[in-house]
Amino acid sequence: MSLVSPFPYFGGKRRAAPIVWNALGDPSGYVEPFAGSAAVLLARPSFTGRRVETLNDADGWLVNAWRAIQLAPVEVADHAFGPVTEVDYHARLVWLQERRTQELVSWLEGDPEVHDPKAAGWWLYVLACGIGDPFGPGPWRVVDGHLRNVKKDGVNRELPHLGDAGKGVNRELPHLGDAGQDEPHGRRGAGSQQRAALAAYLTALAERIERVRITCGSWERVVKPSVVRAGTGGDGTRAVFLDPPYSTSGDLYAEGDKDGEVSAAVREWCCTADPKLRIVLAGYDQEHDSLGWLAVPGKSGSGAGYSVRPDNGRREMLWLSPACLSAGDQLGLEVAA
Repeated sequence: MSLVSPFPYFGGKRRAAPIVWNALGDPSGYVEPFAGSAAVLLARPSFTGRRVETLNDADGWLVNAWRAIQLAPVEVADHAFGPVTEVDYHARLVWLQERRTQELVSWLEGDPEVHDPKAAGWWLYVLACGIGDPFGPGPWRVVDGHLRNVKKDGVNRELPHLGDAGKGVNRELPHLGDAGQDEPHGRRGAGSQQRAALAAYLTALAERIERVRITCGSWERVVKPSVVRAGTGGDGTRAVFLDPPYSTSGDLYAEGDKDGEVSAAVREWCCTADPKLRIVLAGYDQEHDSLGWLAVPGKSGSGAGYSVRPDNGRREMLWLSPACLSAGDQLGLEVAA
């Protein structure tokens, strides 16, 4: 069964996944330090037996969503399902934003199985309903139980106008055409059949990631030798797929890595990593050419994504470490649409 992420995600690498796995083969241990939508993991070719697979991300609600899908998929589906309303969209969005703190990350770091199915369902609902990235910083806050613009004349005691685009907790309307998107990936309708279909899909995802280790925190923690050396079955190799914020992307990932510090740190780690590791590093243009690795074109799952540049999909590149499988035919590999 081919699985895709249950939520839209900027910069997803679904289209690049065939190139990645052609280079990595069937590693006994696999690590994604910047998991995001886990598109590459979910596109891994079928295998039998056990493998050690690790997902990590610094975004607390994203990690909570994956853990909750892994451990309580039906509960997540119950909270994600429902008709699109602007009131619910903004109320859930601001609820999630106010709790998106370092305390959330600490909570997830403290216990590898801790999760909140309701928050995960609401998070999926917001991502499915919203337009673009709904989680940017902004002035909208809950004050005395009401959504307020706290940067406008102190505390604005009037609810914002529906046509006020605003910023931050984004005031864009949810998808209202064709009755709206009731659940992730446009499953529409309010009947029990659609609810059951969503629960079944999340259950299938849960089965796929049942044994996947899901951590929350800095990427450096999961590229330490104690993590990347873990493995079982497969071809005996270890592999890492790195998709850090891009340092040359301009409007992309602006909040996450304005100065390219993360991208540079990842590249530096690649220079000193175990030469036996099969590593695929994603980036833009000539961002990582200094490594001297083979660079091949890659495609993100949504072309230019939310960027204003229409050519961003063509700028996607993948750098393959010397330990990767023979890449003689990589340049001619047809990438799935």
